[in-house]
Amino acid sequence: MSELSKTGVHFSADYERHDTGPGHPESAHRYQVLSAALAALPPEIRRMESARRATVAEILLVHEHSYHDLVYRDTESLADFLRTGDTAICEHSYDVALEACGAMLTALDAVMAGELAAVFCAVRPPGHHATANRGMGFCVFNHVAIGARYLQARHGLGRIAIIDWDVHHGNGTEEIFIEDPSVLYISLHEEHIYPYTGSATNRGRGPGLGMNLNIPLPRHSAGMQALAAWDAQVGPAMDAFQPEFVLISAGFDARLDDPVGGLCWDDETFAEMTRRSAGYARQWSHGRLVSVLEGGYNPPGLASAAVAHVMALGQ
Repeated sequence: MSELSKTGVHFSADYERHDTGPGHPESAHRYQVLSAALAALPPEIRRMESARRATVAEILLVHEHSYHDLVYRDTESLADFLRTGDTAICEHSYDVALEACGAMLTALDAVMAGELAAVFCAVRPPGHHATANRGMGFCVFNHVAIGARYLQARHGLGRIAIIDWDVHHGNGTEEIFIEDPSVLYISLHEEHIYPYTGSATNRGRGPGLGMNLNIPLPRHSAGMQALAAWDAQVGPAMDAFQPEFVLISAGFDARLDDPVGGLCWDDETFAEMTRRSAGYARQWSHGRLVSVLEGGYNPPGLASAAVAHVMALGQ
C-alpha cells in the first residue's frame, strides 16, 4: 500500500446546510469550491464517509452542558447568531456542527484502527475559537479539542499535540488546555488581529506551563518566515513532547490574497508544514494524524492550499 493510499479525505454537501447569510466570508460557496477540488483528487486518496453525529456526551468532553444547551436553543429558536458572540447560525447549524464533529471522531477511529494513516476532515462550521462555554469567531463546537479528549478517553492515549496554522490564534483551544500538561498546543498566527490573543509570552499555566507555544507573525510576512520560526520552535517542542497523536487545526486564511488574513503564505508553505507535521507523526505517533478545516475565505485559494495539504499528507 502506497503512502498516498493511506491518506483519507472527508467532505460532504451536508455541511452546506449551515447557512451563514449573504456576504458572510465563512459561506457555503467557499465550501462548494473546496469540495469540487477535493473531489478531483487522485483516486488513491480514499474518500471517507461520516458514520455518525457526535453524541452530547462527546461534546461535553470539553464544552459545558449549559453551552451545549444554549447552542441547541439558539438554533431551535431560529436565531441569526449565537448569543455568546459573532457566530452566524441557522435552523440546521446545531445538527451540522454535530455531524462535523462526528466525522472527525470517525476519522480518529479509522486512524487508530490502522485503516488510514492521515485524514483531512473538510468540515464546517469551524471550531478553534470556541471555548468551553462560548461560541465565537464563526465557531460552534471545538472539534480538535473534542478530538484530543476523545483520543484520551476512548483510545487511552496520553500525549496529544495540536498544531494550529490558521491566520487567527485559536483562543478557544488554548483556553481549554491552558493548564493541561497532556496536550501540547502550538499556534502560528498573524499578530494583532482577531481575537487579539496568542501572545508569545503565554506559555501555559500551572501544570500546563510550557505546553502552550504561540508564534505570532508580522503582517505581510511570507511563508519563509513561518518556516524559520517552525525550525526554531515547533520542531524542538514536538521532539521534546513526543506526541502519541498529531491533530492539526488546518486554516488556510494565512494564504496570500485571503480577504480576512494579512499573511502571504503560498501553497508550498502549507505543503511543507504538512510534511513536517506528518514527519513528527511518523517519528513519534505511528504516523497517526488528523487535520480539521478551520478558516480560508478566498475560495480558489482555499481549494488550492487544501489540495496541497492533502497531497503532502502522503509524502
